[in-house]
Amino acid sequence: MAVFNPETGDAVKGLLSRVANTTDSSTPITPFPQTAETQKGAKPKRSKPATKLKRTKQLHDRVINLVDELKSSGFNEYLPLPGPVTLIGPAIDDPKTGGKIGHAQEALGTYIQRVSVQDNFFQRSPFDHVTDPIYRRLIRDFIEGAAMPESKIAALDHSGGKVTELGVDLRYSVIDGLQRLYCFLIALLLISRREQLAQEGYIPQAAWEFFAESVNRSGDPRQATATLLSRIVRFEIFYGINITGLLHYMVTFNTSQRRMSLRVQLEIMKKPLVEHLKRDNIPIWEDLGRMPGEQKPRDSFLASDLVLATQAFITNNAQVTAGYESERFLDENQPYLDNVGDISDVTTTLRRITAEIHGKMVQVYRDDPSRSFLLSTGGTFLLGFIAACGYVRNRGNMMILNRALDKVLRELDRAVRDPLNLESYESALEMLSTGRGKAARRLVDDTFRRFFLGVTTELEWLDTARQITESAA
Repeated sequence: MAVFNPETGDAVKGLLSRVANTTDSSTPITPFPQTAETQKGAKPKRSKPATKLKRTKQLHDRVINLVDELKSSGFNEYLPLPGPVTLIGPAIDDPKTGGKIGHAQEALGTYIQRVSVQDNFFQRSPFDHVTDPIYRRLIRDFIEGAAMPESKIAALDHSGGKVTELGVDLRYSVIDGLQRLYCFLIALLLISRREQLAQEGYIPQAAWEFFAESVNRSGDPRQATATLLSRIVRFEIFYGINITGLLHYMVTFNTSQRRMSLRVQLEIMKKPLVEHLKRDNIPIWEDLGRMPGEQKPRDSFLASDLVLATQAFITNNAQVTAGYESERFLDENQPYLDNVGDISDVTTTLRRITAEIHGKMVQVYRDDPSRSFLLSTGGTFLLGFIAACGYVRNRGNMMILNRALDKVLRELDRAVRDPLNLESYESALEMLSTGRGKAARRLVDDTFRRFFLGVTTELEWLDTARQITESAA
């Protein structure tokens, strides 16, 4: 993965996919691999059913490597190296991005090499396609010959910049149609490997039974696979755009789909920032690409929370939200952040919070997980805390902020049971009966501001809560 460069605006390579290499098309077709049991005619032994998470990961890995698997089985003739995209009509101009949009079509064997599941998987959390009623029906329909709606892909150069011609040696990214691509690849697996997928635990037996009639009707596995690889698929291609334009289209075309949450949208739009934070060893957990059933480690911070925390720090405003930031990005066409100034201030502060202060809280409150992981388990405490940090930095400078963070660490070093008075914090939250979400963020923000500025000698949660309730009365 490439890293966001705040000076040049270079973005992540993970947004884009590299065209796969191919081998000599004259390679002879070899038989599909068979086990000793199938060679003897005996039915292979069924392994113990895998968990849903394990099975989904196994199928994902198989899908990623499917092109190589098909080549090793001798289907090179049906997997030609993708060349320049040929439009089937004149392109139109998009005044919003300054780019162009055209229509094209090509054989499935070419298309699955032009675009990539692996490099685009961050767009939306994976799910179990072969058991999802909508997507398994789409897979079956495609096997039976149904024409699929156009996908949307972007063409950029290798540095993520604009291309004016659809020539060779470009990078491609799926804007809309990632799930269709995934379904195309599963259909190829089903046609070529058939019941073996269920026997080896890649799909549930019930899923195979759903597909079996359509798959078996397709005839000989080798010929059916070749026919499917030759099937024509259609796509819209967007070019003459850069990374900002790509992200604009990704969010625009995916916003209406219920599977994409605001957090995922935010991660897509701020991907360069997320990559920058990851480079600085801040423990990030991304919702993008999360397998079903996977849980965020307690020590990690949600990428979307850190994106919001960055904006809260810069604006010293604890009330930032995923919905507002997503709308602001689309309405104002701002690719990263407002008034970032020196991005090192952001990463320095986040690094100290996520490593030093969070690490010390985990140690001090180790017998109480609800308190020890208070910074990493939700946005309220983190956003209020970092907004107060931003206030100190904007009012003074980073030297003053570092002294303020040192004060928090000294509090945590005190030999007392509850050095941050979190028991009082929980009591203070109960006092905030109206507008609790906003009030809770204000509680954390105001309490730390007063502590940082020397108004209080310790974290006076109850006193801050009383002031908030009195001002709301």
